[in-house]
Amino acid sequence: MTRVLSLFQNLGFHVTKTRCAAINCIRANSNQTSPDPWSVNPIKDLQDLVAIPIVKENYQVFNPSLREIEQGHELFKQKAGREITMIKSVVSLERLPEQNIPEVSFVGQSNVGKSSLISALFNHSKNSPFIKIGKKPGLTKTLLFFEVKKLFTLVDMPGYGKKMPTYYMKSMHGYLKTRNVLCRSFLLVDSEMGLCDVDKEGLRMMEDLAKPYAIVLTKIDKPRRSVLLKNLLEVLDYINKHTHICFPQPFLVSSPSLSGIKYLQTFIAHTTGNLHLASKNTEQT
Repeated sequence: MTRVLSLFQNLGFHVTKTRCAAINCIRANSNQTSPDPWSVNPIKDLQDLVAIPIVKENYQVFNPSLREIEQGHELFKQKAGREITMIKSVVSLERLPEQNIPEVSFVGQSNVGKSSLISALFNHSKNSPFIKIGKKPGLTKTLLFFEVKKLFTLVDMPGYGKKMPTYYMKSMHGYLKTRNVLCRSFLLVDSEMGLCDVDKEGLRMMEDLAKPYAIVLTKIDKPRRSVLLKNLLEVLDYINKHTHICFPQPFLVSSPSLSGIKYLQTFIAHTTGNLHLASKNTEQT
């Protein structure tokens, strides 16, 4: 907990036990009905650990309403004539599909949970043949393109690090640098492990490319809340001190429990131009 408090002080926060107790007391006596756990931003679930906002107000730029979150979630449901399909598996840049619809890509080191997250976004079970999820890292060997109802494309990229294909860095860098329809990348970080050197290399690469991206902390069901908070604060501190292109709000998700999934679905729907948000203080992406 000492390190958590130190991180808050580095971010310009001041925490008191009295204010923490007051907030906990108010929340314990609240009679409000809890919203759908799929819909809630998981960062809010950590707020009772500290007395002031985890994400500063000027960084809270994505604030969809519950109704808008349901609209974003609806976009990811399979429907007859409006299917979600894998359209191509690509090794070389010369074989990239010719698309005129927005794309988002998922980047991260091996075993960070990319395929599990994409499966959760598409509302598929772990045993679904639609997206293969391996117990060992490095299962994804190519760029996998999933078309969502002919509205946008989601790209699952091979994990870097362990068992990284020799061609991967070239194809990943080339894709991220030259793909004109790419509107946002998501760099995944293991919330239990926190930011490691490999993650920081990936972040430096995204900054050098100057392409819009956001950070997603995966596997939030695994660490203790205090550990999750510490690692989240380190990510926020890194964003504040070392990035210029990164979206200021990180996203927290758990594929098994689906916590944070609807929230991320809504951001993807919005950033690809498929959902207009009327909510105040929402950044136009």
